[in-house]
Amino acid sequence: MKILRFAHCFNSGGGTERYLEDLDTALLAKNPFTIFRIQFSETGEKEISEKQVGLGKVITIGLPRHSDDKGPKQERTQSRAKEQFRNHVLYNPLVWNAFTKRKIANYALKKEAGQVIGAGVAAKEIFRNHKIDLCMMHFFGGSDAEEVILAARKVKVPIAVQNHYSNDRFLHLAIRKHAMLADATSGVNSLQVPKYLKGQFHNLSDGIDTEFFTPIEIDLEAQKNEQVILLPARVVPEKGQEDLIEVLSKLHQDFPKARIAFAGRATDEVFNKKLRQKAEQYGILQNVEFLGDLDVHQLKQQYQRSSLVAFPSYHHEGLGRIIVEAQSMEKPVVAYATGGVPDGIKDEETGFLVKTGDIKGMTQKLAVLLRSDNHRTAMGQKGRKYVLEYFSLEALAARHLAFYQEVAVNKSTQK
Repeated sequence: MKILRFAHCFNSGGGTERYLEDLDTALLAKNPFTIFRIQFSETGEKEISEKQVGLGKVITIGLPRHSDDKGPKQERTQSRAKEQFRNHVLYNPLVWNAFTKRKIANYALKKEAGQVIGAGVAAKEIFRNHKIDLCMMHFFGGSDAEEVILAARKVKVPIAVQNHYSNDRFLHLAIRKHAMLADATSGVNSLQVPKYLKGQFHNLSDGIDTEFFTPIEIDLEAQKNEQVILLPARVVPEKGQEDLIEVLSKLHQDFPKARIAFAGRATDEVFNKKLRQKAEQYGILQNVEFLGDLDVHQLKQQYQRSSLVAFPSYHHEGLGRIIVEAQSMEKPVVAYATGGVPDGIKDEETGFLVKTGDIKGMTQKLAVLLRSDNHRTAMGQKGRKYVLEYFSLEALAARHLAFYQEVAVNKSTQK
């Protein structure tokens, strides 16, 4: 099988990068596939590389991006009024069938900063030189993605789209357009799937290397004395670092040894300074660590030393890979129930889900776990079993392979 992937990602990093790297490694361990990836260039120039992976190979075509951007866009936001108009007027079945469906099908998307330059040209060249069995879109809803989709449709290559964020994104007009043009739709959680995708949506979920993210023997007495609350995420407002500092200020009197460890890239100096000032105002600056951007081995060490993981994210997560990694490391998680996060935690069993923005609730649940070593250990062990069953790389690869085969078979029967 030959697969073309289109993604807004680089060769390395978190999120989509790690998802695809782990997925392709697991797929090619048992299948002699050739996988092409059209993605971002590391240098700003066109780059082509090829590497042998397992029984197959991955060919990467890195392309430059349109300028004046600060990286790939992860959110598409609009006013509440526009959302209501879209959902209740444009998506009304009568209006949709009489007007909206035809309108968005013929609407040409504009080029935007952060999108890939030359994606369609690269896709056409691949289709011309190789018999591609599936075009897998890991980013869609942009003009660059549209170039790839239209190129695939022209040569009748099956197209599947996979959303790596919360499923309410499928309601955006441009994303819905590309979901219409695709032969199949999928995502990384089963929550908030729009009605128009009922019966057509596939939950491919996420997966991690459970052999790597495995707990080792630790000094429980030392861990009890430290009581580290880890938040491994980019240091940006939507990831909830500010909320966690406020939570620690409320916990500090009863748990003076408790510490926060922020592990993630901090590119917003203004926000970074604000966090330090807030911690200082509460008198807990000495209990807050800024670890910076960590590689996967350093991150594993931080999971290991932590007592638990907090994830007060406002970002509409697809699933929240860190919550799966944490549970694999036998660390219970307390998280806001944002986006697809509830699909990755068994509430009250492997961690706690708290209403988004509920600082009091987050404080109470963290206190429960900080107070009881036995409770943390029991939850952690259940979390490891849960991840082994549902989120191993083998399970992820098996879900993708079955999905790919189904899309290809269905397309062939339609010819």
